[in-house]
Amino acid sequence: MKVCHISTVHARYDNRIFNKQCSTLAENGYDTHLIIADGLGDEVKNGVHIWDIGKEAGRFERIRNSTKKAFQKALDIEADLYQLHDPELLPIGMKLKKRKKIVVFDSHEDFRTQISIRPYLPWGIRHAMGKAYGVYENYAFKRLDGIVVPQKSMVDYFNHLNPKTSWVGNSMVIDEDYPLDQKDYTNRTCYHPGSISKSRGILNMVKTMSYLNDPKDKLILAGPFDSDSLKTEAMNTTGWDKVDYLGKLPFPEVKKYHKEASAGLIMFEKTGQYHFAYTVKLFEFMFYGNAVIIPDFGEWLEFNQEFRCGINVDTDKHEEVAEIIDDLHRNPEKKKELGQRGQKAVLESLNWNTDTKRLLEFYNSLKR
Repeated sequence: MKVCHISTVHARYDNRIFNKQCSTLAENGYDTHLIIADGLGDEVKNGVHIWDIGKEAGRFERIRNSTKKAFQKALDIEADLYQLHDPELLPIGMKLKKRKKIVVFDSHEDFRTQISIRPYLPWGIRHAMGKAYGVYENYAFKRLDGIVVPQKSMVDYFNHLNPKTSWVGNSMVIDEDYPLDQKDYTNRTCYHPGSISKSRGILNMVKTMSYLNDPKDKLILAGPFDSDSLKTEAMNTTGWDKVDYLGKLPFPEVKKYHKEASAGLIMFEKTGQYHFAYTVKLFEFMFYGNAVIIPDFGEWLEFNQEFRCGINVDTDKHEEVAEIIDDLHRNPEKKKELGQRGQKAVLESLNWNTDTKRLLEFYNSLKR
């Protein structure tokens, strides 16, 4: 079966698209192709044929031009099944359906909700755009052959639109052994890797650090800020003196600091899709034995009740959160206990081997 994944937004070696899904499909005998738009040229890697349609200068040029190029390249490839990864590609999906192709959409996020909090959109039109996209998404999803979602709760949400909705999580690929007897649970180091935005809790984290008074208290922060203005605001917030900001790191470096820290911070604001709990950042914290500080709303409560790997907190109450972190740092055995439970859960079920089975079952169900 010849399959083609398409993204004009994500990076060439995107973890979910290339490293997990495309590479897994190629490994399991699918003739696998990936269309991207980064200007770095064509190549074959991990058995995946990567086709580059060129990089556009800006967001709106990409939406206008790259989608047309991606559609033409998709026709040239003549795949049996196409998997789309960006909302702006849904019209391509409709055109491919008219040509009797199998078309599925991977909804990486709850896009209709996330559009309404996009910082680059004028405040007055965010909600209108989110609603308009939601109407079109409903129309398209009913006509596609299947939907892939990264969150378990999204299956119920989208099933009424398309009964072939499959959960393929953002779990982690386990590529090493990490015995927790290597870990120093006596340190007072917290960690947060990944994209940095207000809604992802950067100001919550910095303000919380301001209430921690031990000289050894530290927050390692690794990842790109979504704007220069937010970076400036964070650096001018009380508590920044306890932050060790490393910028965006290659994944081997990200793993290094997972091992160095003893607690992971996820302090999302109560907005957008941040009630979802099944994030790769969380699974990485768990695998490397970090106790996790996580929100007390949405799925986070149920998740922690099941796996008992961290402490749920009100992310807006910075002084209270600081007290919880301080108590945790004073009790290395508790940190280790939480870390052990987290690693056990990842090794047993919250890993890519489990999601590989779901992905292959989904693809098998689509064969004609």
